[in-house]
Amino acid sequence: MKKRIIVLATGIILGATPLLATELTPEVKATAAAGRLALEIRKSLTPSIQKNGWGGSMDLCVKDVPATITSLEKSFGLTMRRTSLKVRNPANSPDGAEKAVLEKLDGMLKGGEPFSQEVTLFSRTESGKERTLRYYKPVMMQSTCVGCHGTPENIPADVKKILATRYPKDKGVGYKEGELRGIISITVKEKIPEGEVTK
Repeated sequence: MKKRIIVLATGIILGATPLLATELTPEVKATAAAGRLALEIRKSLTPSIQKNGWGGSMDLCVKDVPATITSLEKSFGLTMRRTSLKVRNPANSPDGAEKAVLEKLDGMLKGGEPFSQEVTLFSRTESGKERTLRYYKPVMMQSTCVGCHGTPENIPADVKKILATRYPKDKGVGYKEGELRGIISITVKEKIPEGEVTK
């Protein structure tokens, strides 16, 4: 297996593209899919919070976002997940590679190296006839997040009640605005063309 080191880069968020997903490079597929997910969340979450409050908007993250992820996976031919060092749903716990990226990003912030959500991390591996690209996009705590993931004084009573019922082992709280909440993790696999010389 050949592995290439993680490269820190600036991501390009694409709201839409005229190209078919099959015509895109793995890097563009991953970047575009992550951008679309962020766009869809912003489009629906803020108005819902304003209208229904945080408690009345929780189903957007619990049901609507996973449905959007499934749709993007099919459209772009990749796998996508959200994970964190402190997960709400144990099923979203990070694997080894994701944990290493989360710790790297968390260490950068704590070491005084701030970054925006435009920063992305890529790693590429090759094994046999298959090439795998892994893409990681940081998710930072914003004002729309504090009602469900913030410190105890910022989480409304109705949200606390829902969390206690749905996620009795919840660890995804205690964050402040501007901190690293987690990452969007995307994996794109492709066959290595016959005769291509890999490095």
